[in-house]
Amino acid sequence: MAISANLVIILAMLVTGFADLLDPRSWPIMATAGYAFPLFVLANFGMVVLWMFISKKHLLIPFLGFVIAYVPVMQFFPVHASGEVPLGALKVLTFNIWGFGSQPENTSEVPKEEIRREMLQYIANEDCHIVCLQEAPYTKPLQNDIDSIIKPKMPYFDTCGVKSGTTLMIFSRYPVKKHEILKYESKGNLSAAFFLDVNGKELIVINNHLETNAFSKEEKSQFGEMVKGDMGRGEIKSESKFILKKLGAAAAIRAPQAEAVASFIRMHKGRSMIVCGDFNDIPLSYARRTIAKDLTDCYISTAKGPGFTYHRNGMYVRIDNVMCTDDLEPYCFRVDKKCNLSDHYPVLGWVKWHRR
Repeated sequence: MAISANLVIILAMLVTGFADLLDPRSWPIMATAGYAFPLFVLANFGMVVLWMFISKKHLLIPFLGFVIAYVPVMQFFPVHASGEVPLGALKVLTFNIWGFGSQPENTSEVPKEEIRREMLQYIANEDCHIVCLQEAPYTKPLQNDIDSIIKPKMPYFDTCGVKSGTTLMIFSRYPVKKHEILKYESKGNLSAAFFLDVNGKELIVINNHLETNAFSKEEKSQFGEMVKGDMGRGEIKSESKFILKKLGAAAAIRAPQAEAVASFIRMHKGRSMIVCGDFNDIPLSYARRTIAKDLTDCYISTAKGPGFTYHRNGMYVRIDNVMCTDDLEPYCFRVDKKCNLSDHYPVLGWVKWHRR
């Protein structure tokens, strides 16, 4: 019985771990199965503990399960020792700024302008070379704060947005020569390529805010109640079906957006690029896999742990990313959980050009 249970768990690990191979336009529910992957990883680890007590010779079963599912396990739970950052590396930060704390879900009693300045001060204190923001609406008061807090360290700034939707922003120590909006259908989301001159080298920074899952404040609250166990069995079943349907629908919209970003990357092959932002999808998703195909995922290749970036209403997922082309080497990427001013944590680390 225990052997059968372990084999079922391993099968579930494989089905959920490779769900990112499925196009959500054709498989809207199955393509979201990656959300369940960590549960089966923990279950397989539980089998390791069980076999240690009842039959050590069967430890090979869960061990082989981890070997077979090595790729998705490392995508969700990378394990890398802390390294050293070489001289000359560029420090990069991406952060969904949550409207600088002005979103309706923010129930903080701290004045919005104070939250905005605190966020900008955090960014300035990190002493980065390049900062990409999402959900960063541009206003005159914001410009005044940028001039006084950010500009002394990062004098170059650019922004673009969608009417009644997201706004992307970039701060840089290096000149921003131009930006190009990537073409895909969305009512409120956006991707844009910013062309930087880094000491005579061109660096293309693609800032993304892909389609949101569009959960309302009430729906997020209901999810939180479900996670806490404050719902009956019937309510949990109904809520789970609703969540899967909504996740699948949003993933299907993100699919062509991710393909548009990947197409832009292919069209500029051979040029140095950093691709970052809020993908609104997990590590085992079609959107992340599509964009990451010809890139190095900086978090997966240098960080350790699940690195959850969204952290509200019981939803703990890594949906913010930094990637780079293979002429750049990433170092020491991490999620900064000390900065809890937004519903996202920032992701930061370093990249450096390989010597040629």
